[in-house]
Amino acid sequence: MKHYRLGYDYMFLAHDPFTHNDETIGGLTIFVLFKVFDADGNEKLFAADELADQKLYLENGSSYWLTSLIHCSISKEKGMHFTPDLERLKDSGYTIQFEIDSYFKNEELGPAFLDSKEIPRDEFMQLLNTYIDRFDNSDNRPAQSTAYFTKEIHLSPVTI
Repeated sequence: MKHYRLGYDYMFLAHDPFTHNDETIGGLTIFVLFKVFDADGNEKLFAADELADQKLYLENGSSYWLTSLIHCSISKEKGMHFTPDLERLKDSGYTIQFEIDSYFKNEELGPAFLDSKEIPRDEFMQLLNTYIDRFDNSDNRPAQSTAYFTKEIHLSPVTI
């Protein structure tokens, strides 16, 4: 059995692609890694034989993908920001923490085709801040999530 954390991408589409350093940029993407803690402060890891996407099952019996519990949006007023779904989280029995794992620019290579390239945080923020008008659109409130990733956690054996 493998134990792991789940992460998701949040893709921000430019309403109009723009040229920057001889590249046509159609969007920006972040990969966000989530940590889920129960009411006692213990981290809940996902477990399966294969590293797969899973829903989080709440104490009330409902289940959600992590991206439906934490939304990421872009606006001129707030820049890039995260908003928890407080109504769903209120009685969930969980606390969710997250961190941005990596940053990407999405170069447009043709109609409806983007090639993602990992970039440093500084470059991502410079592109976002310089071209914020291109990203302040309804497609990014909240951003789309199109993929998940996993980070396997190797548990130490317990000695008795």
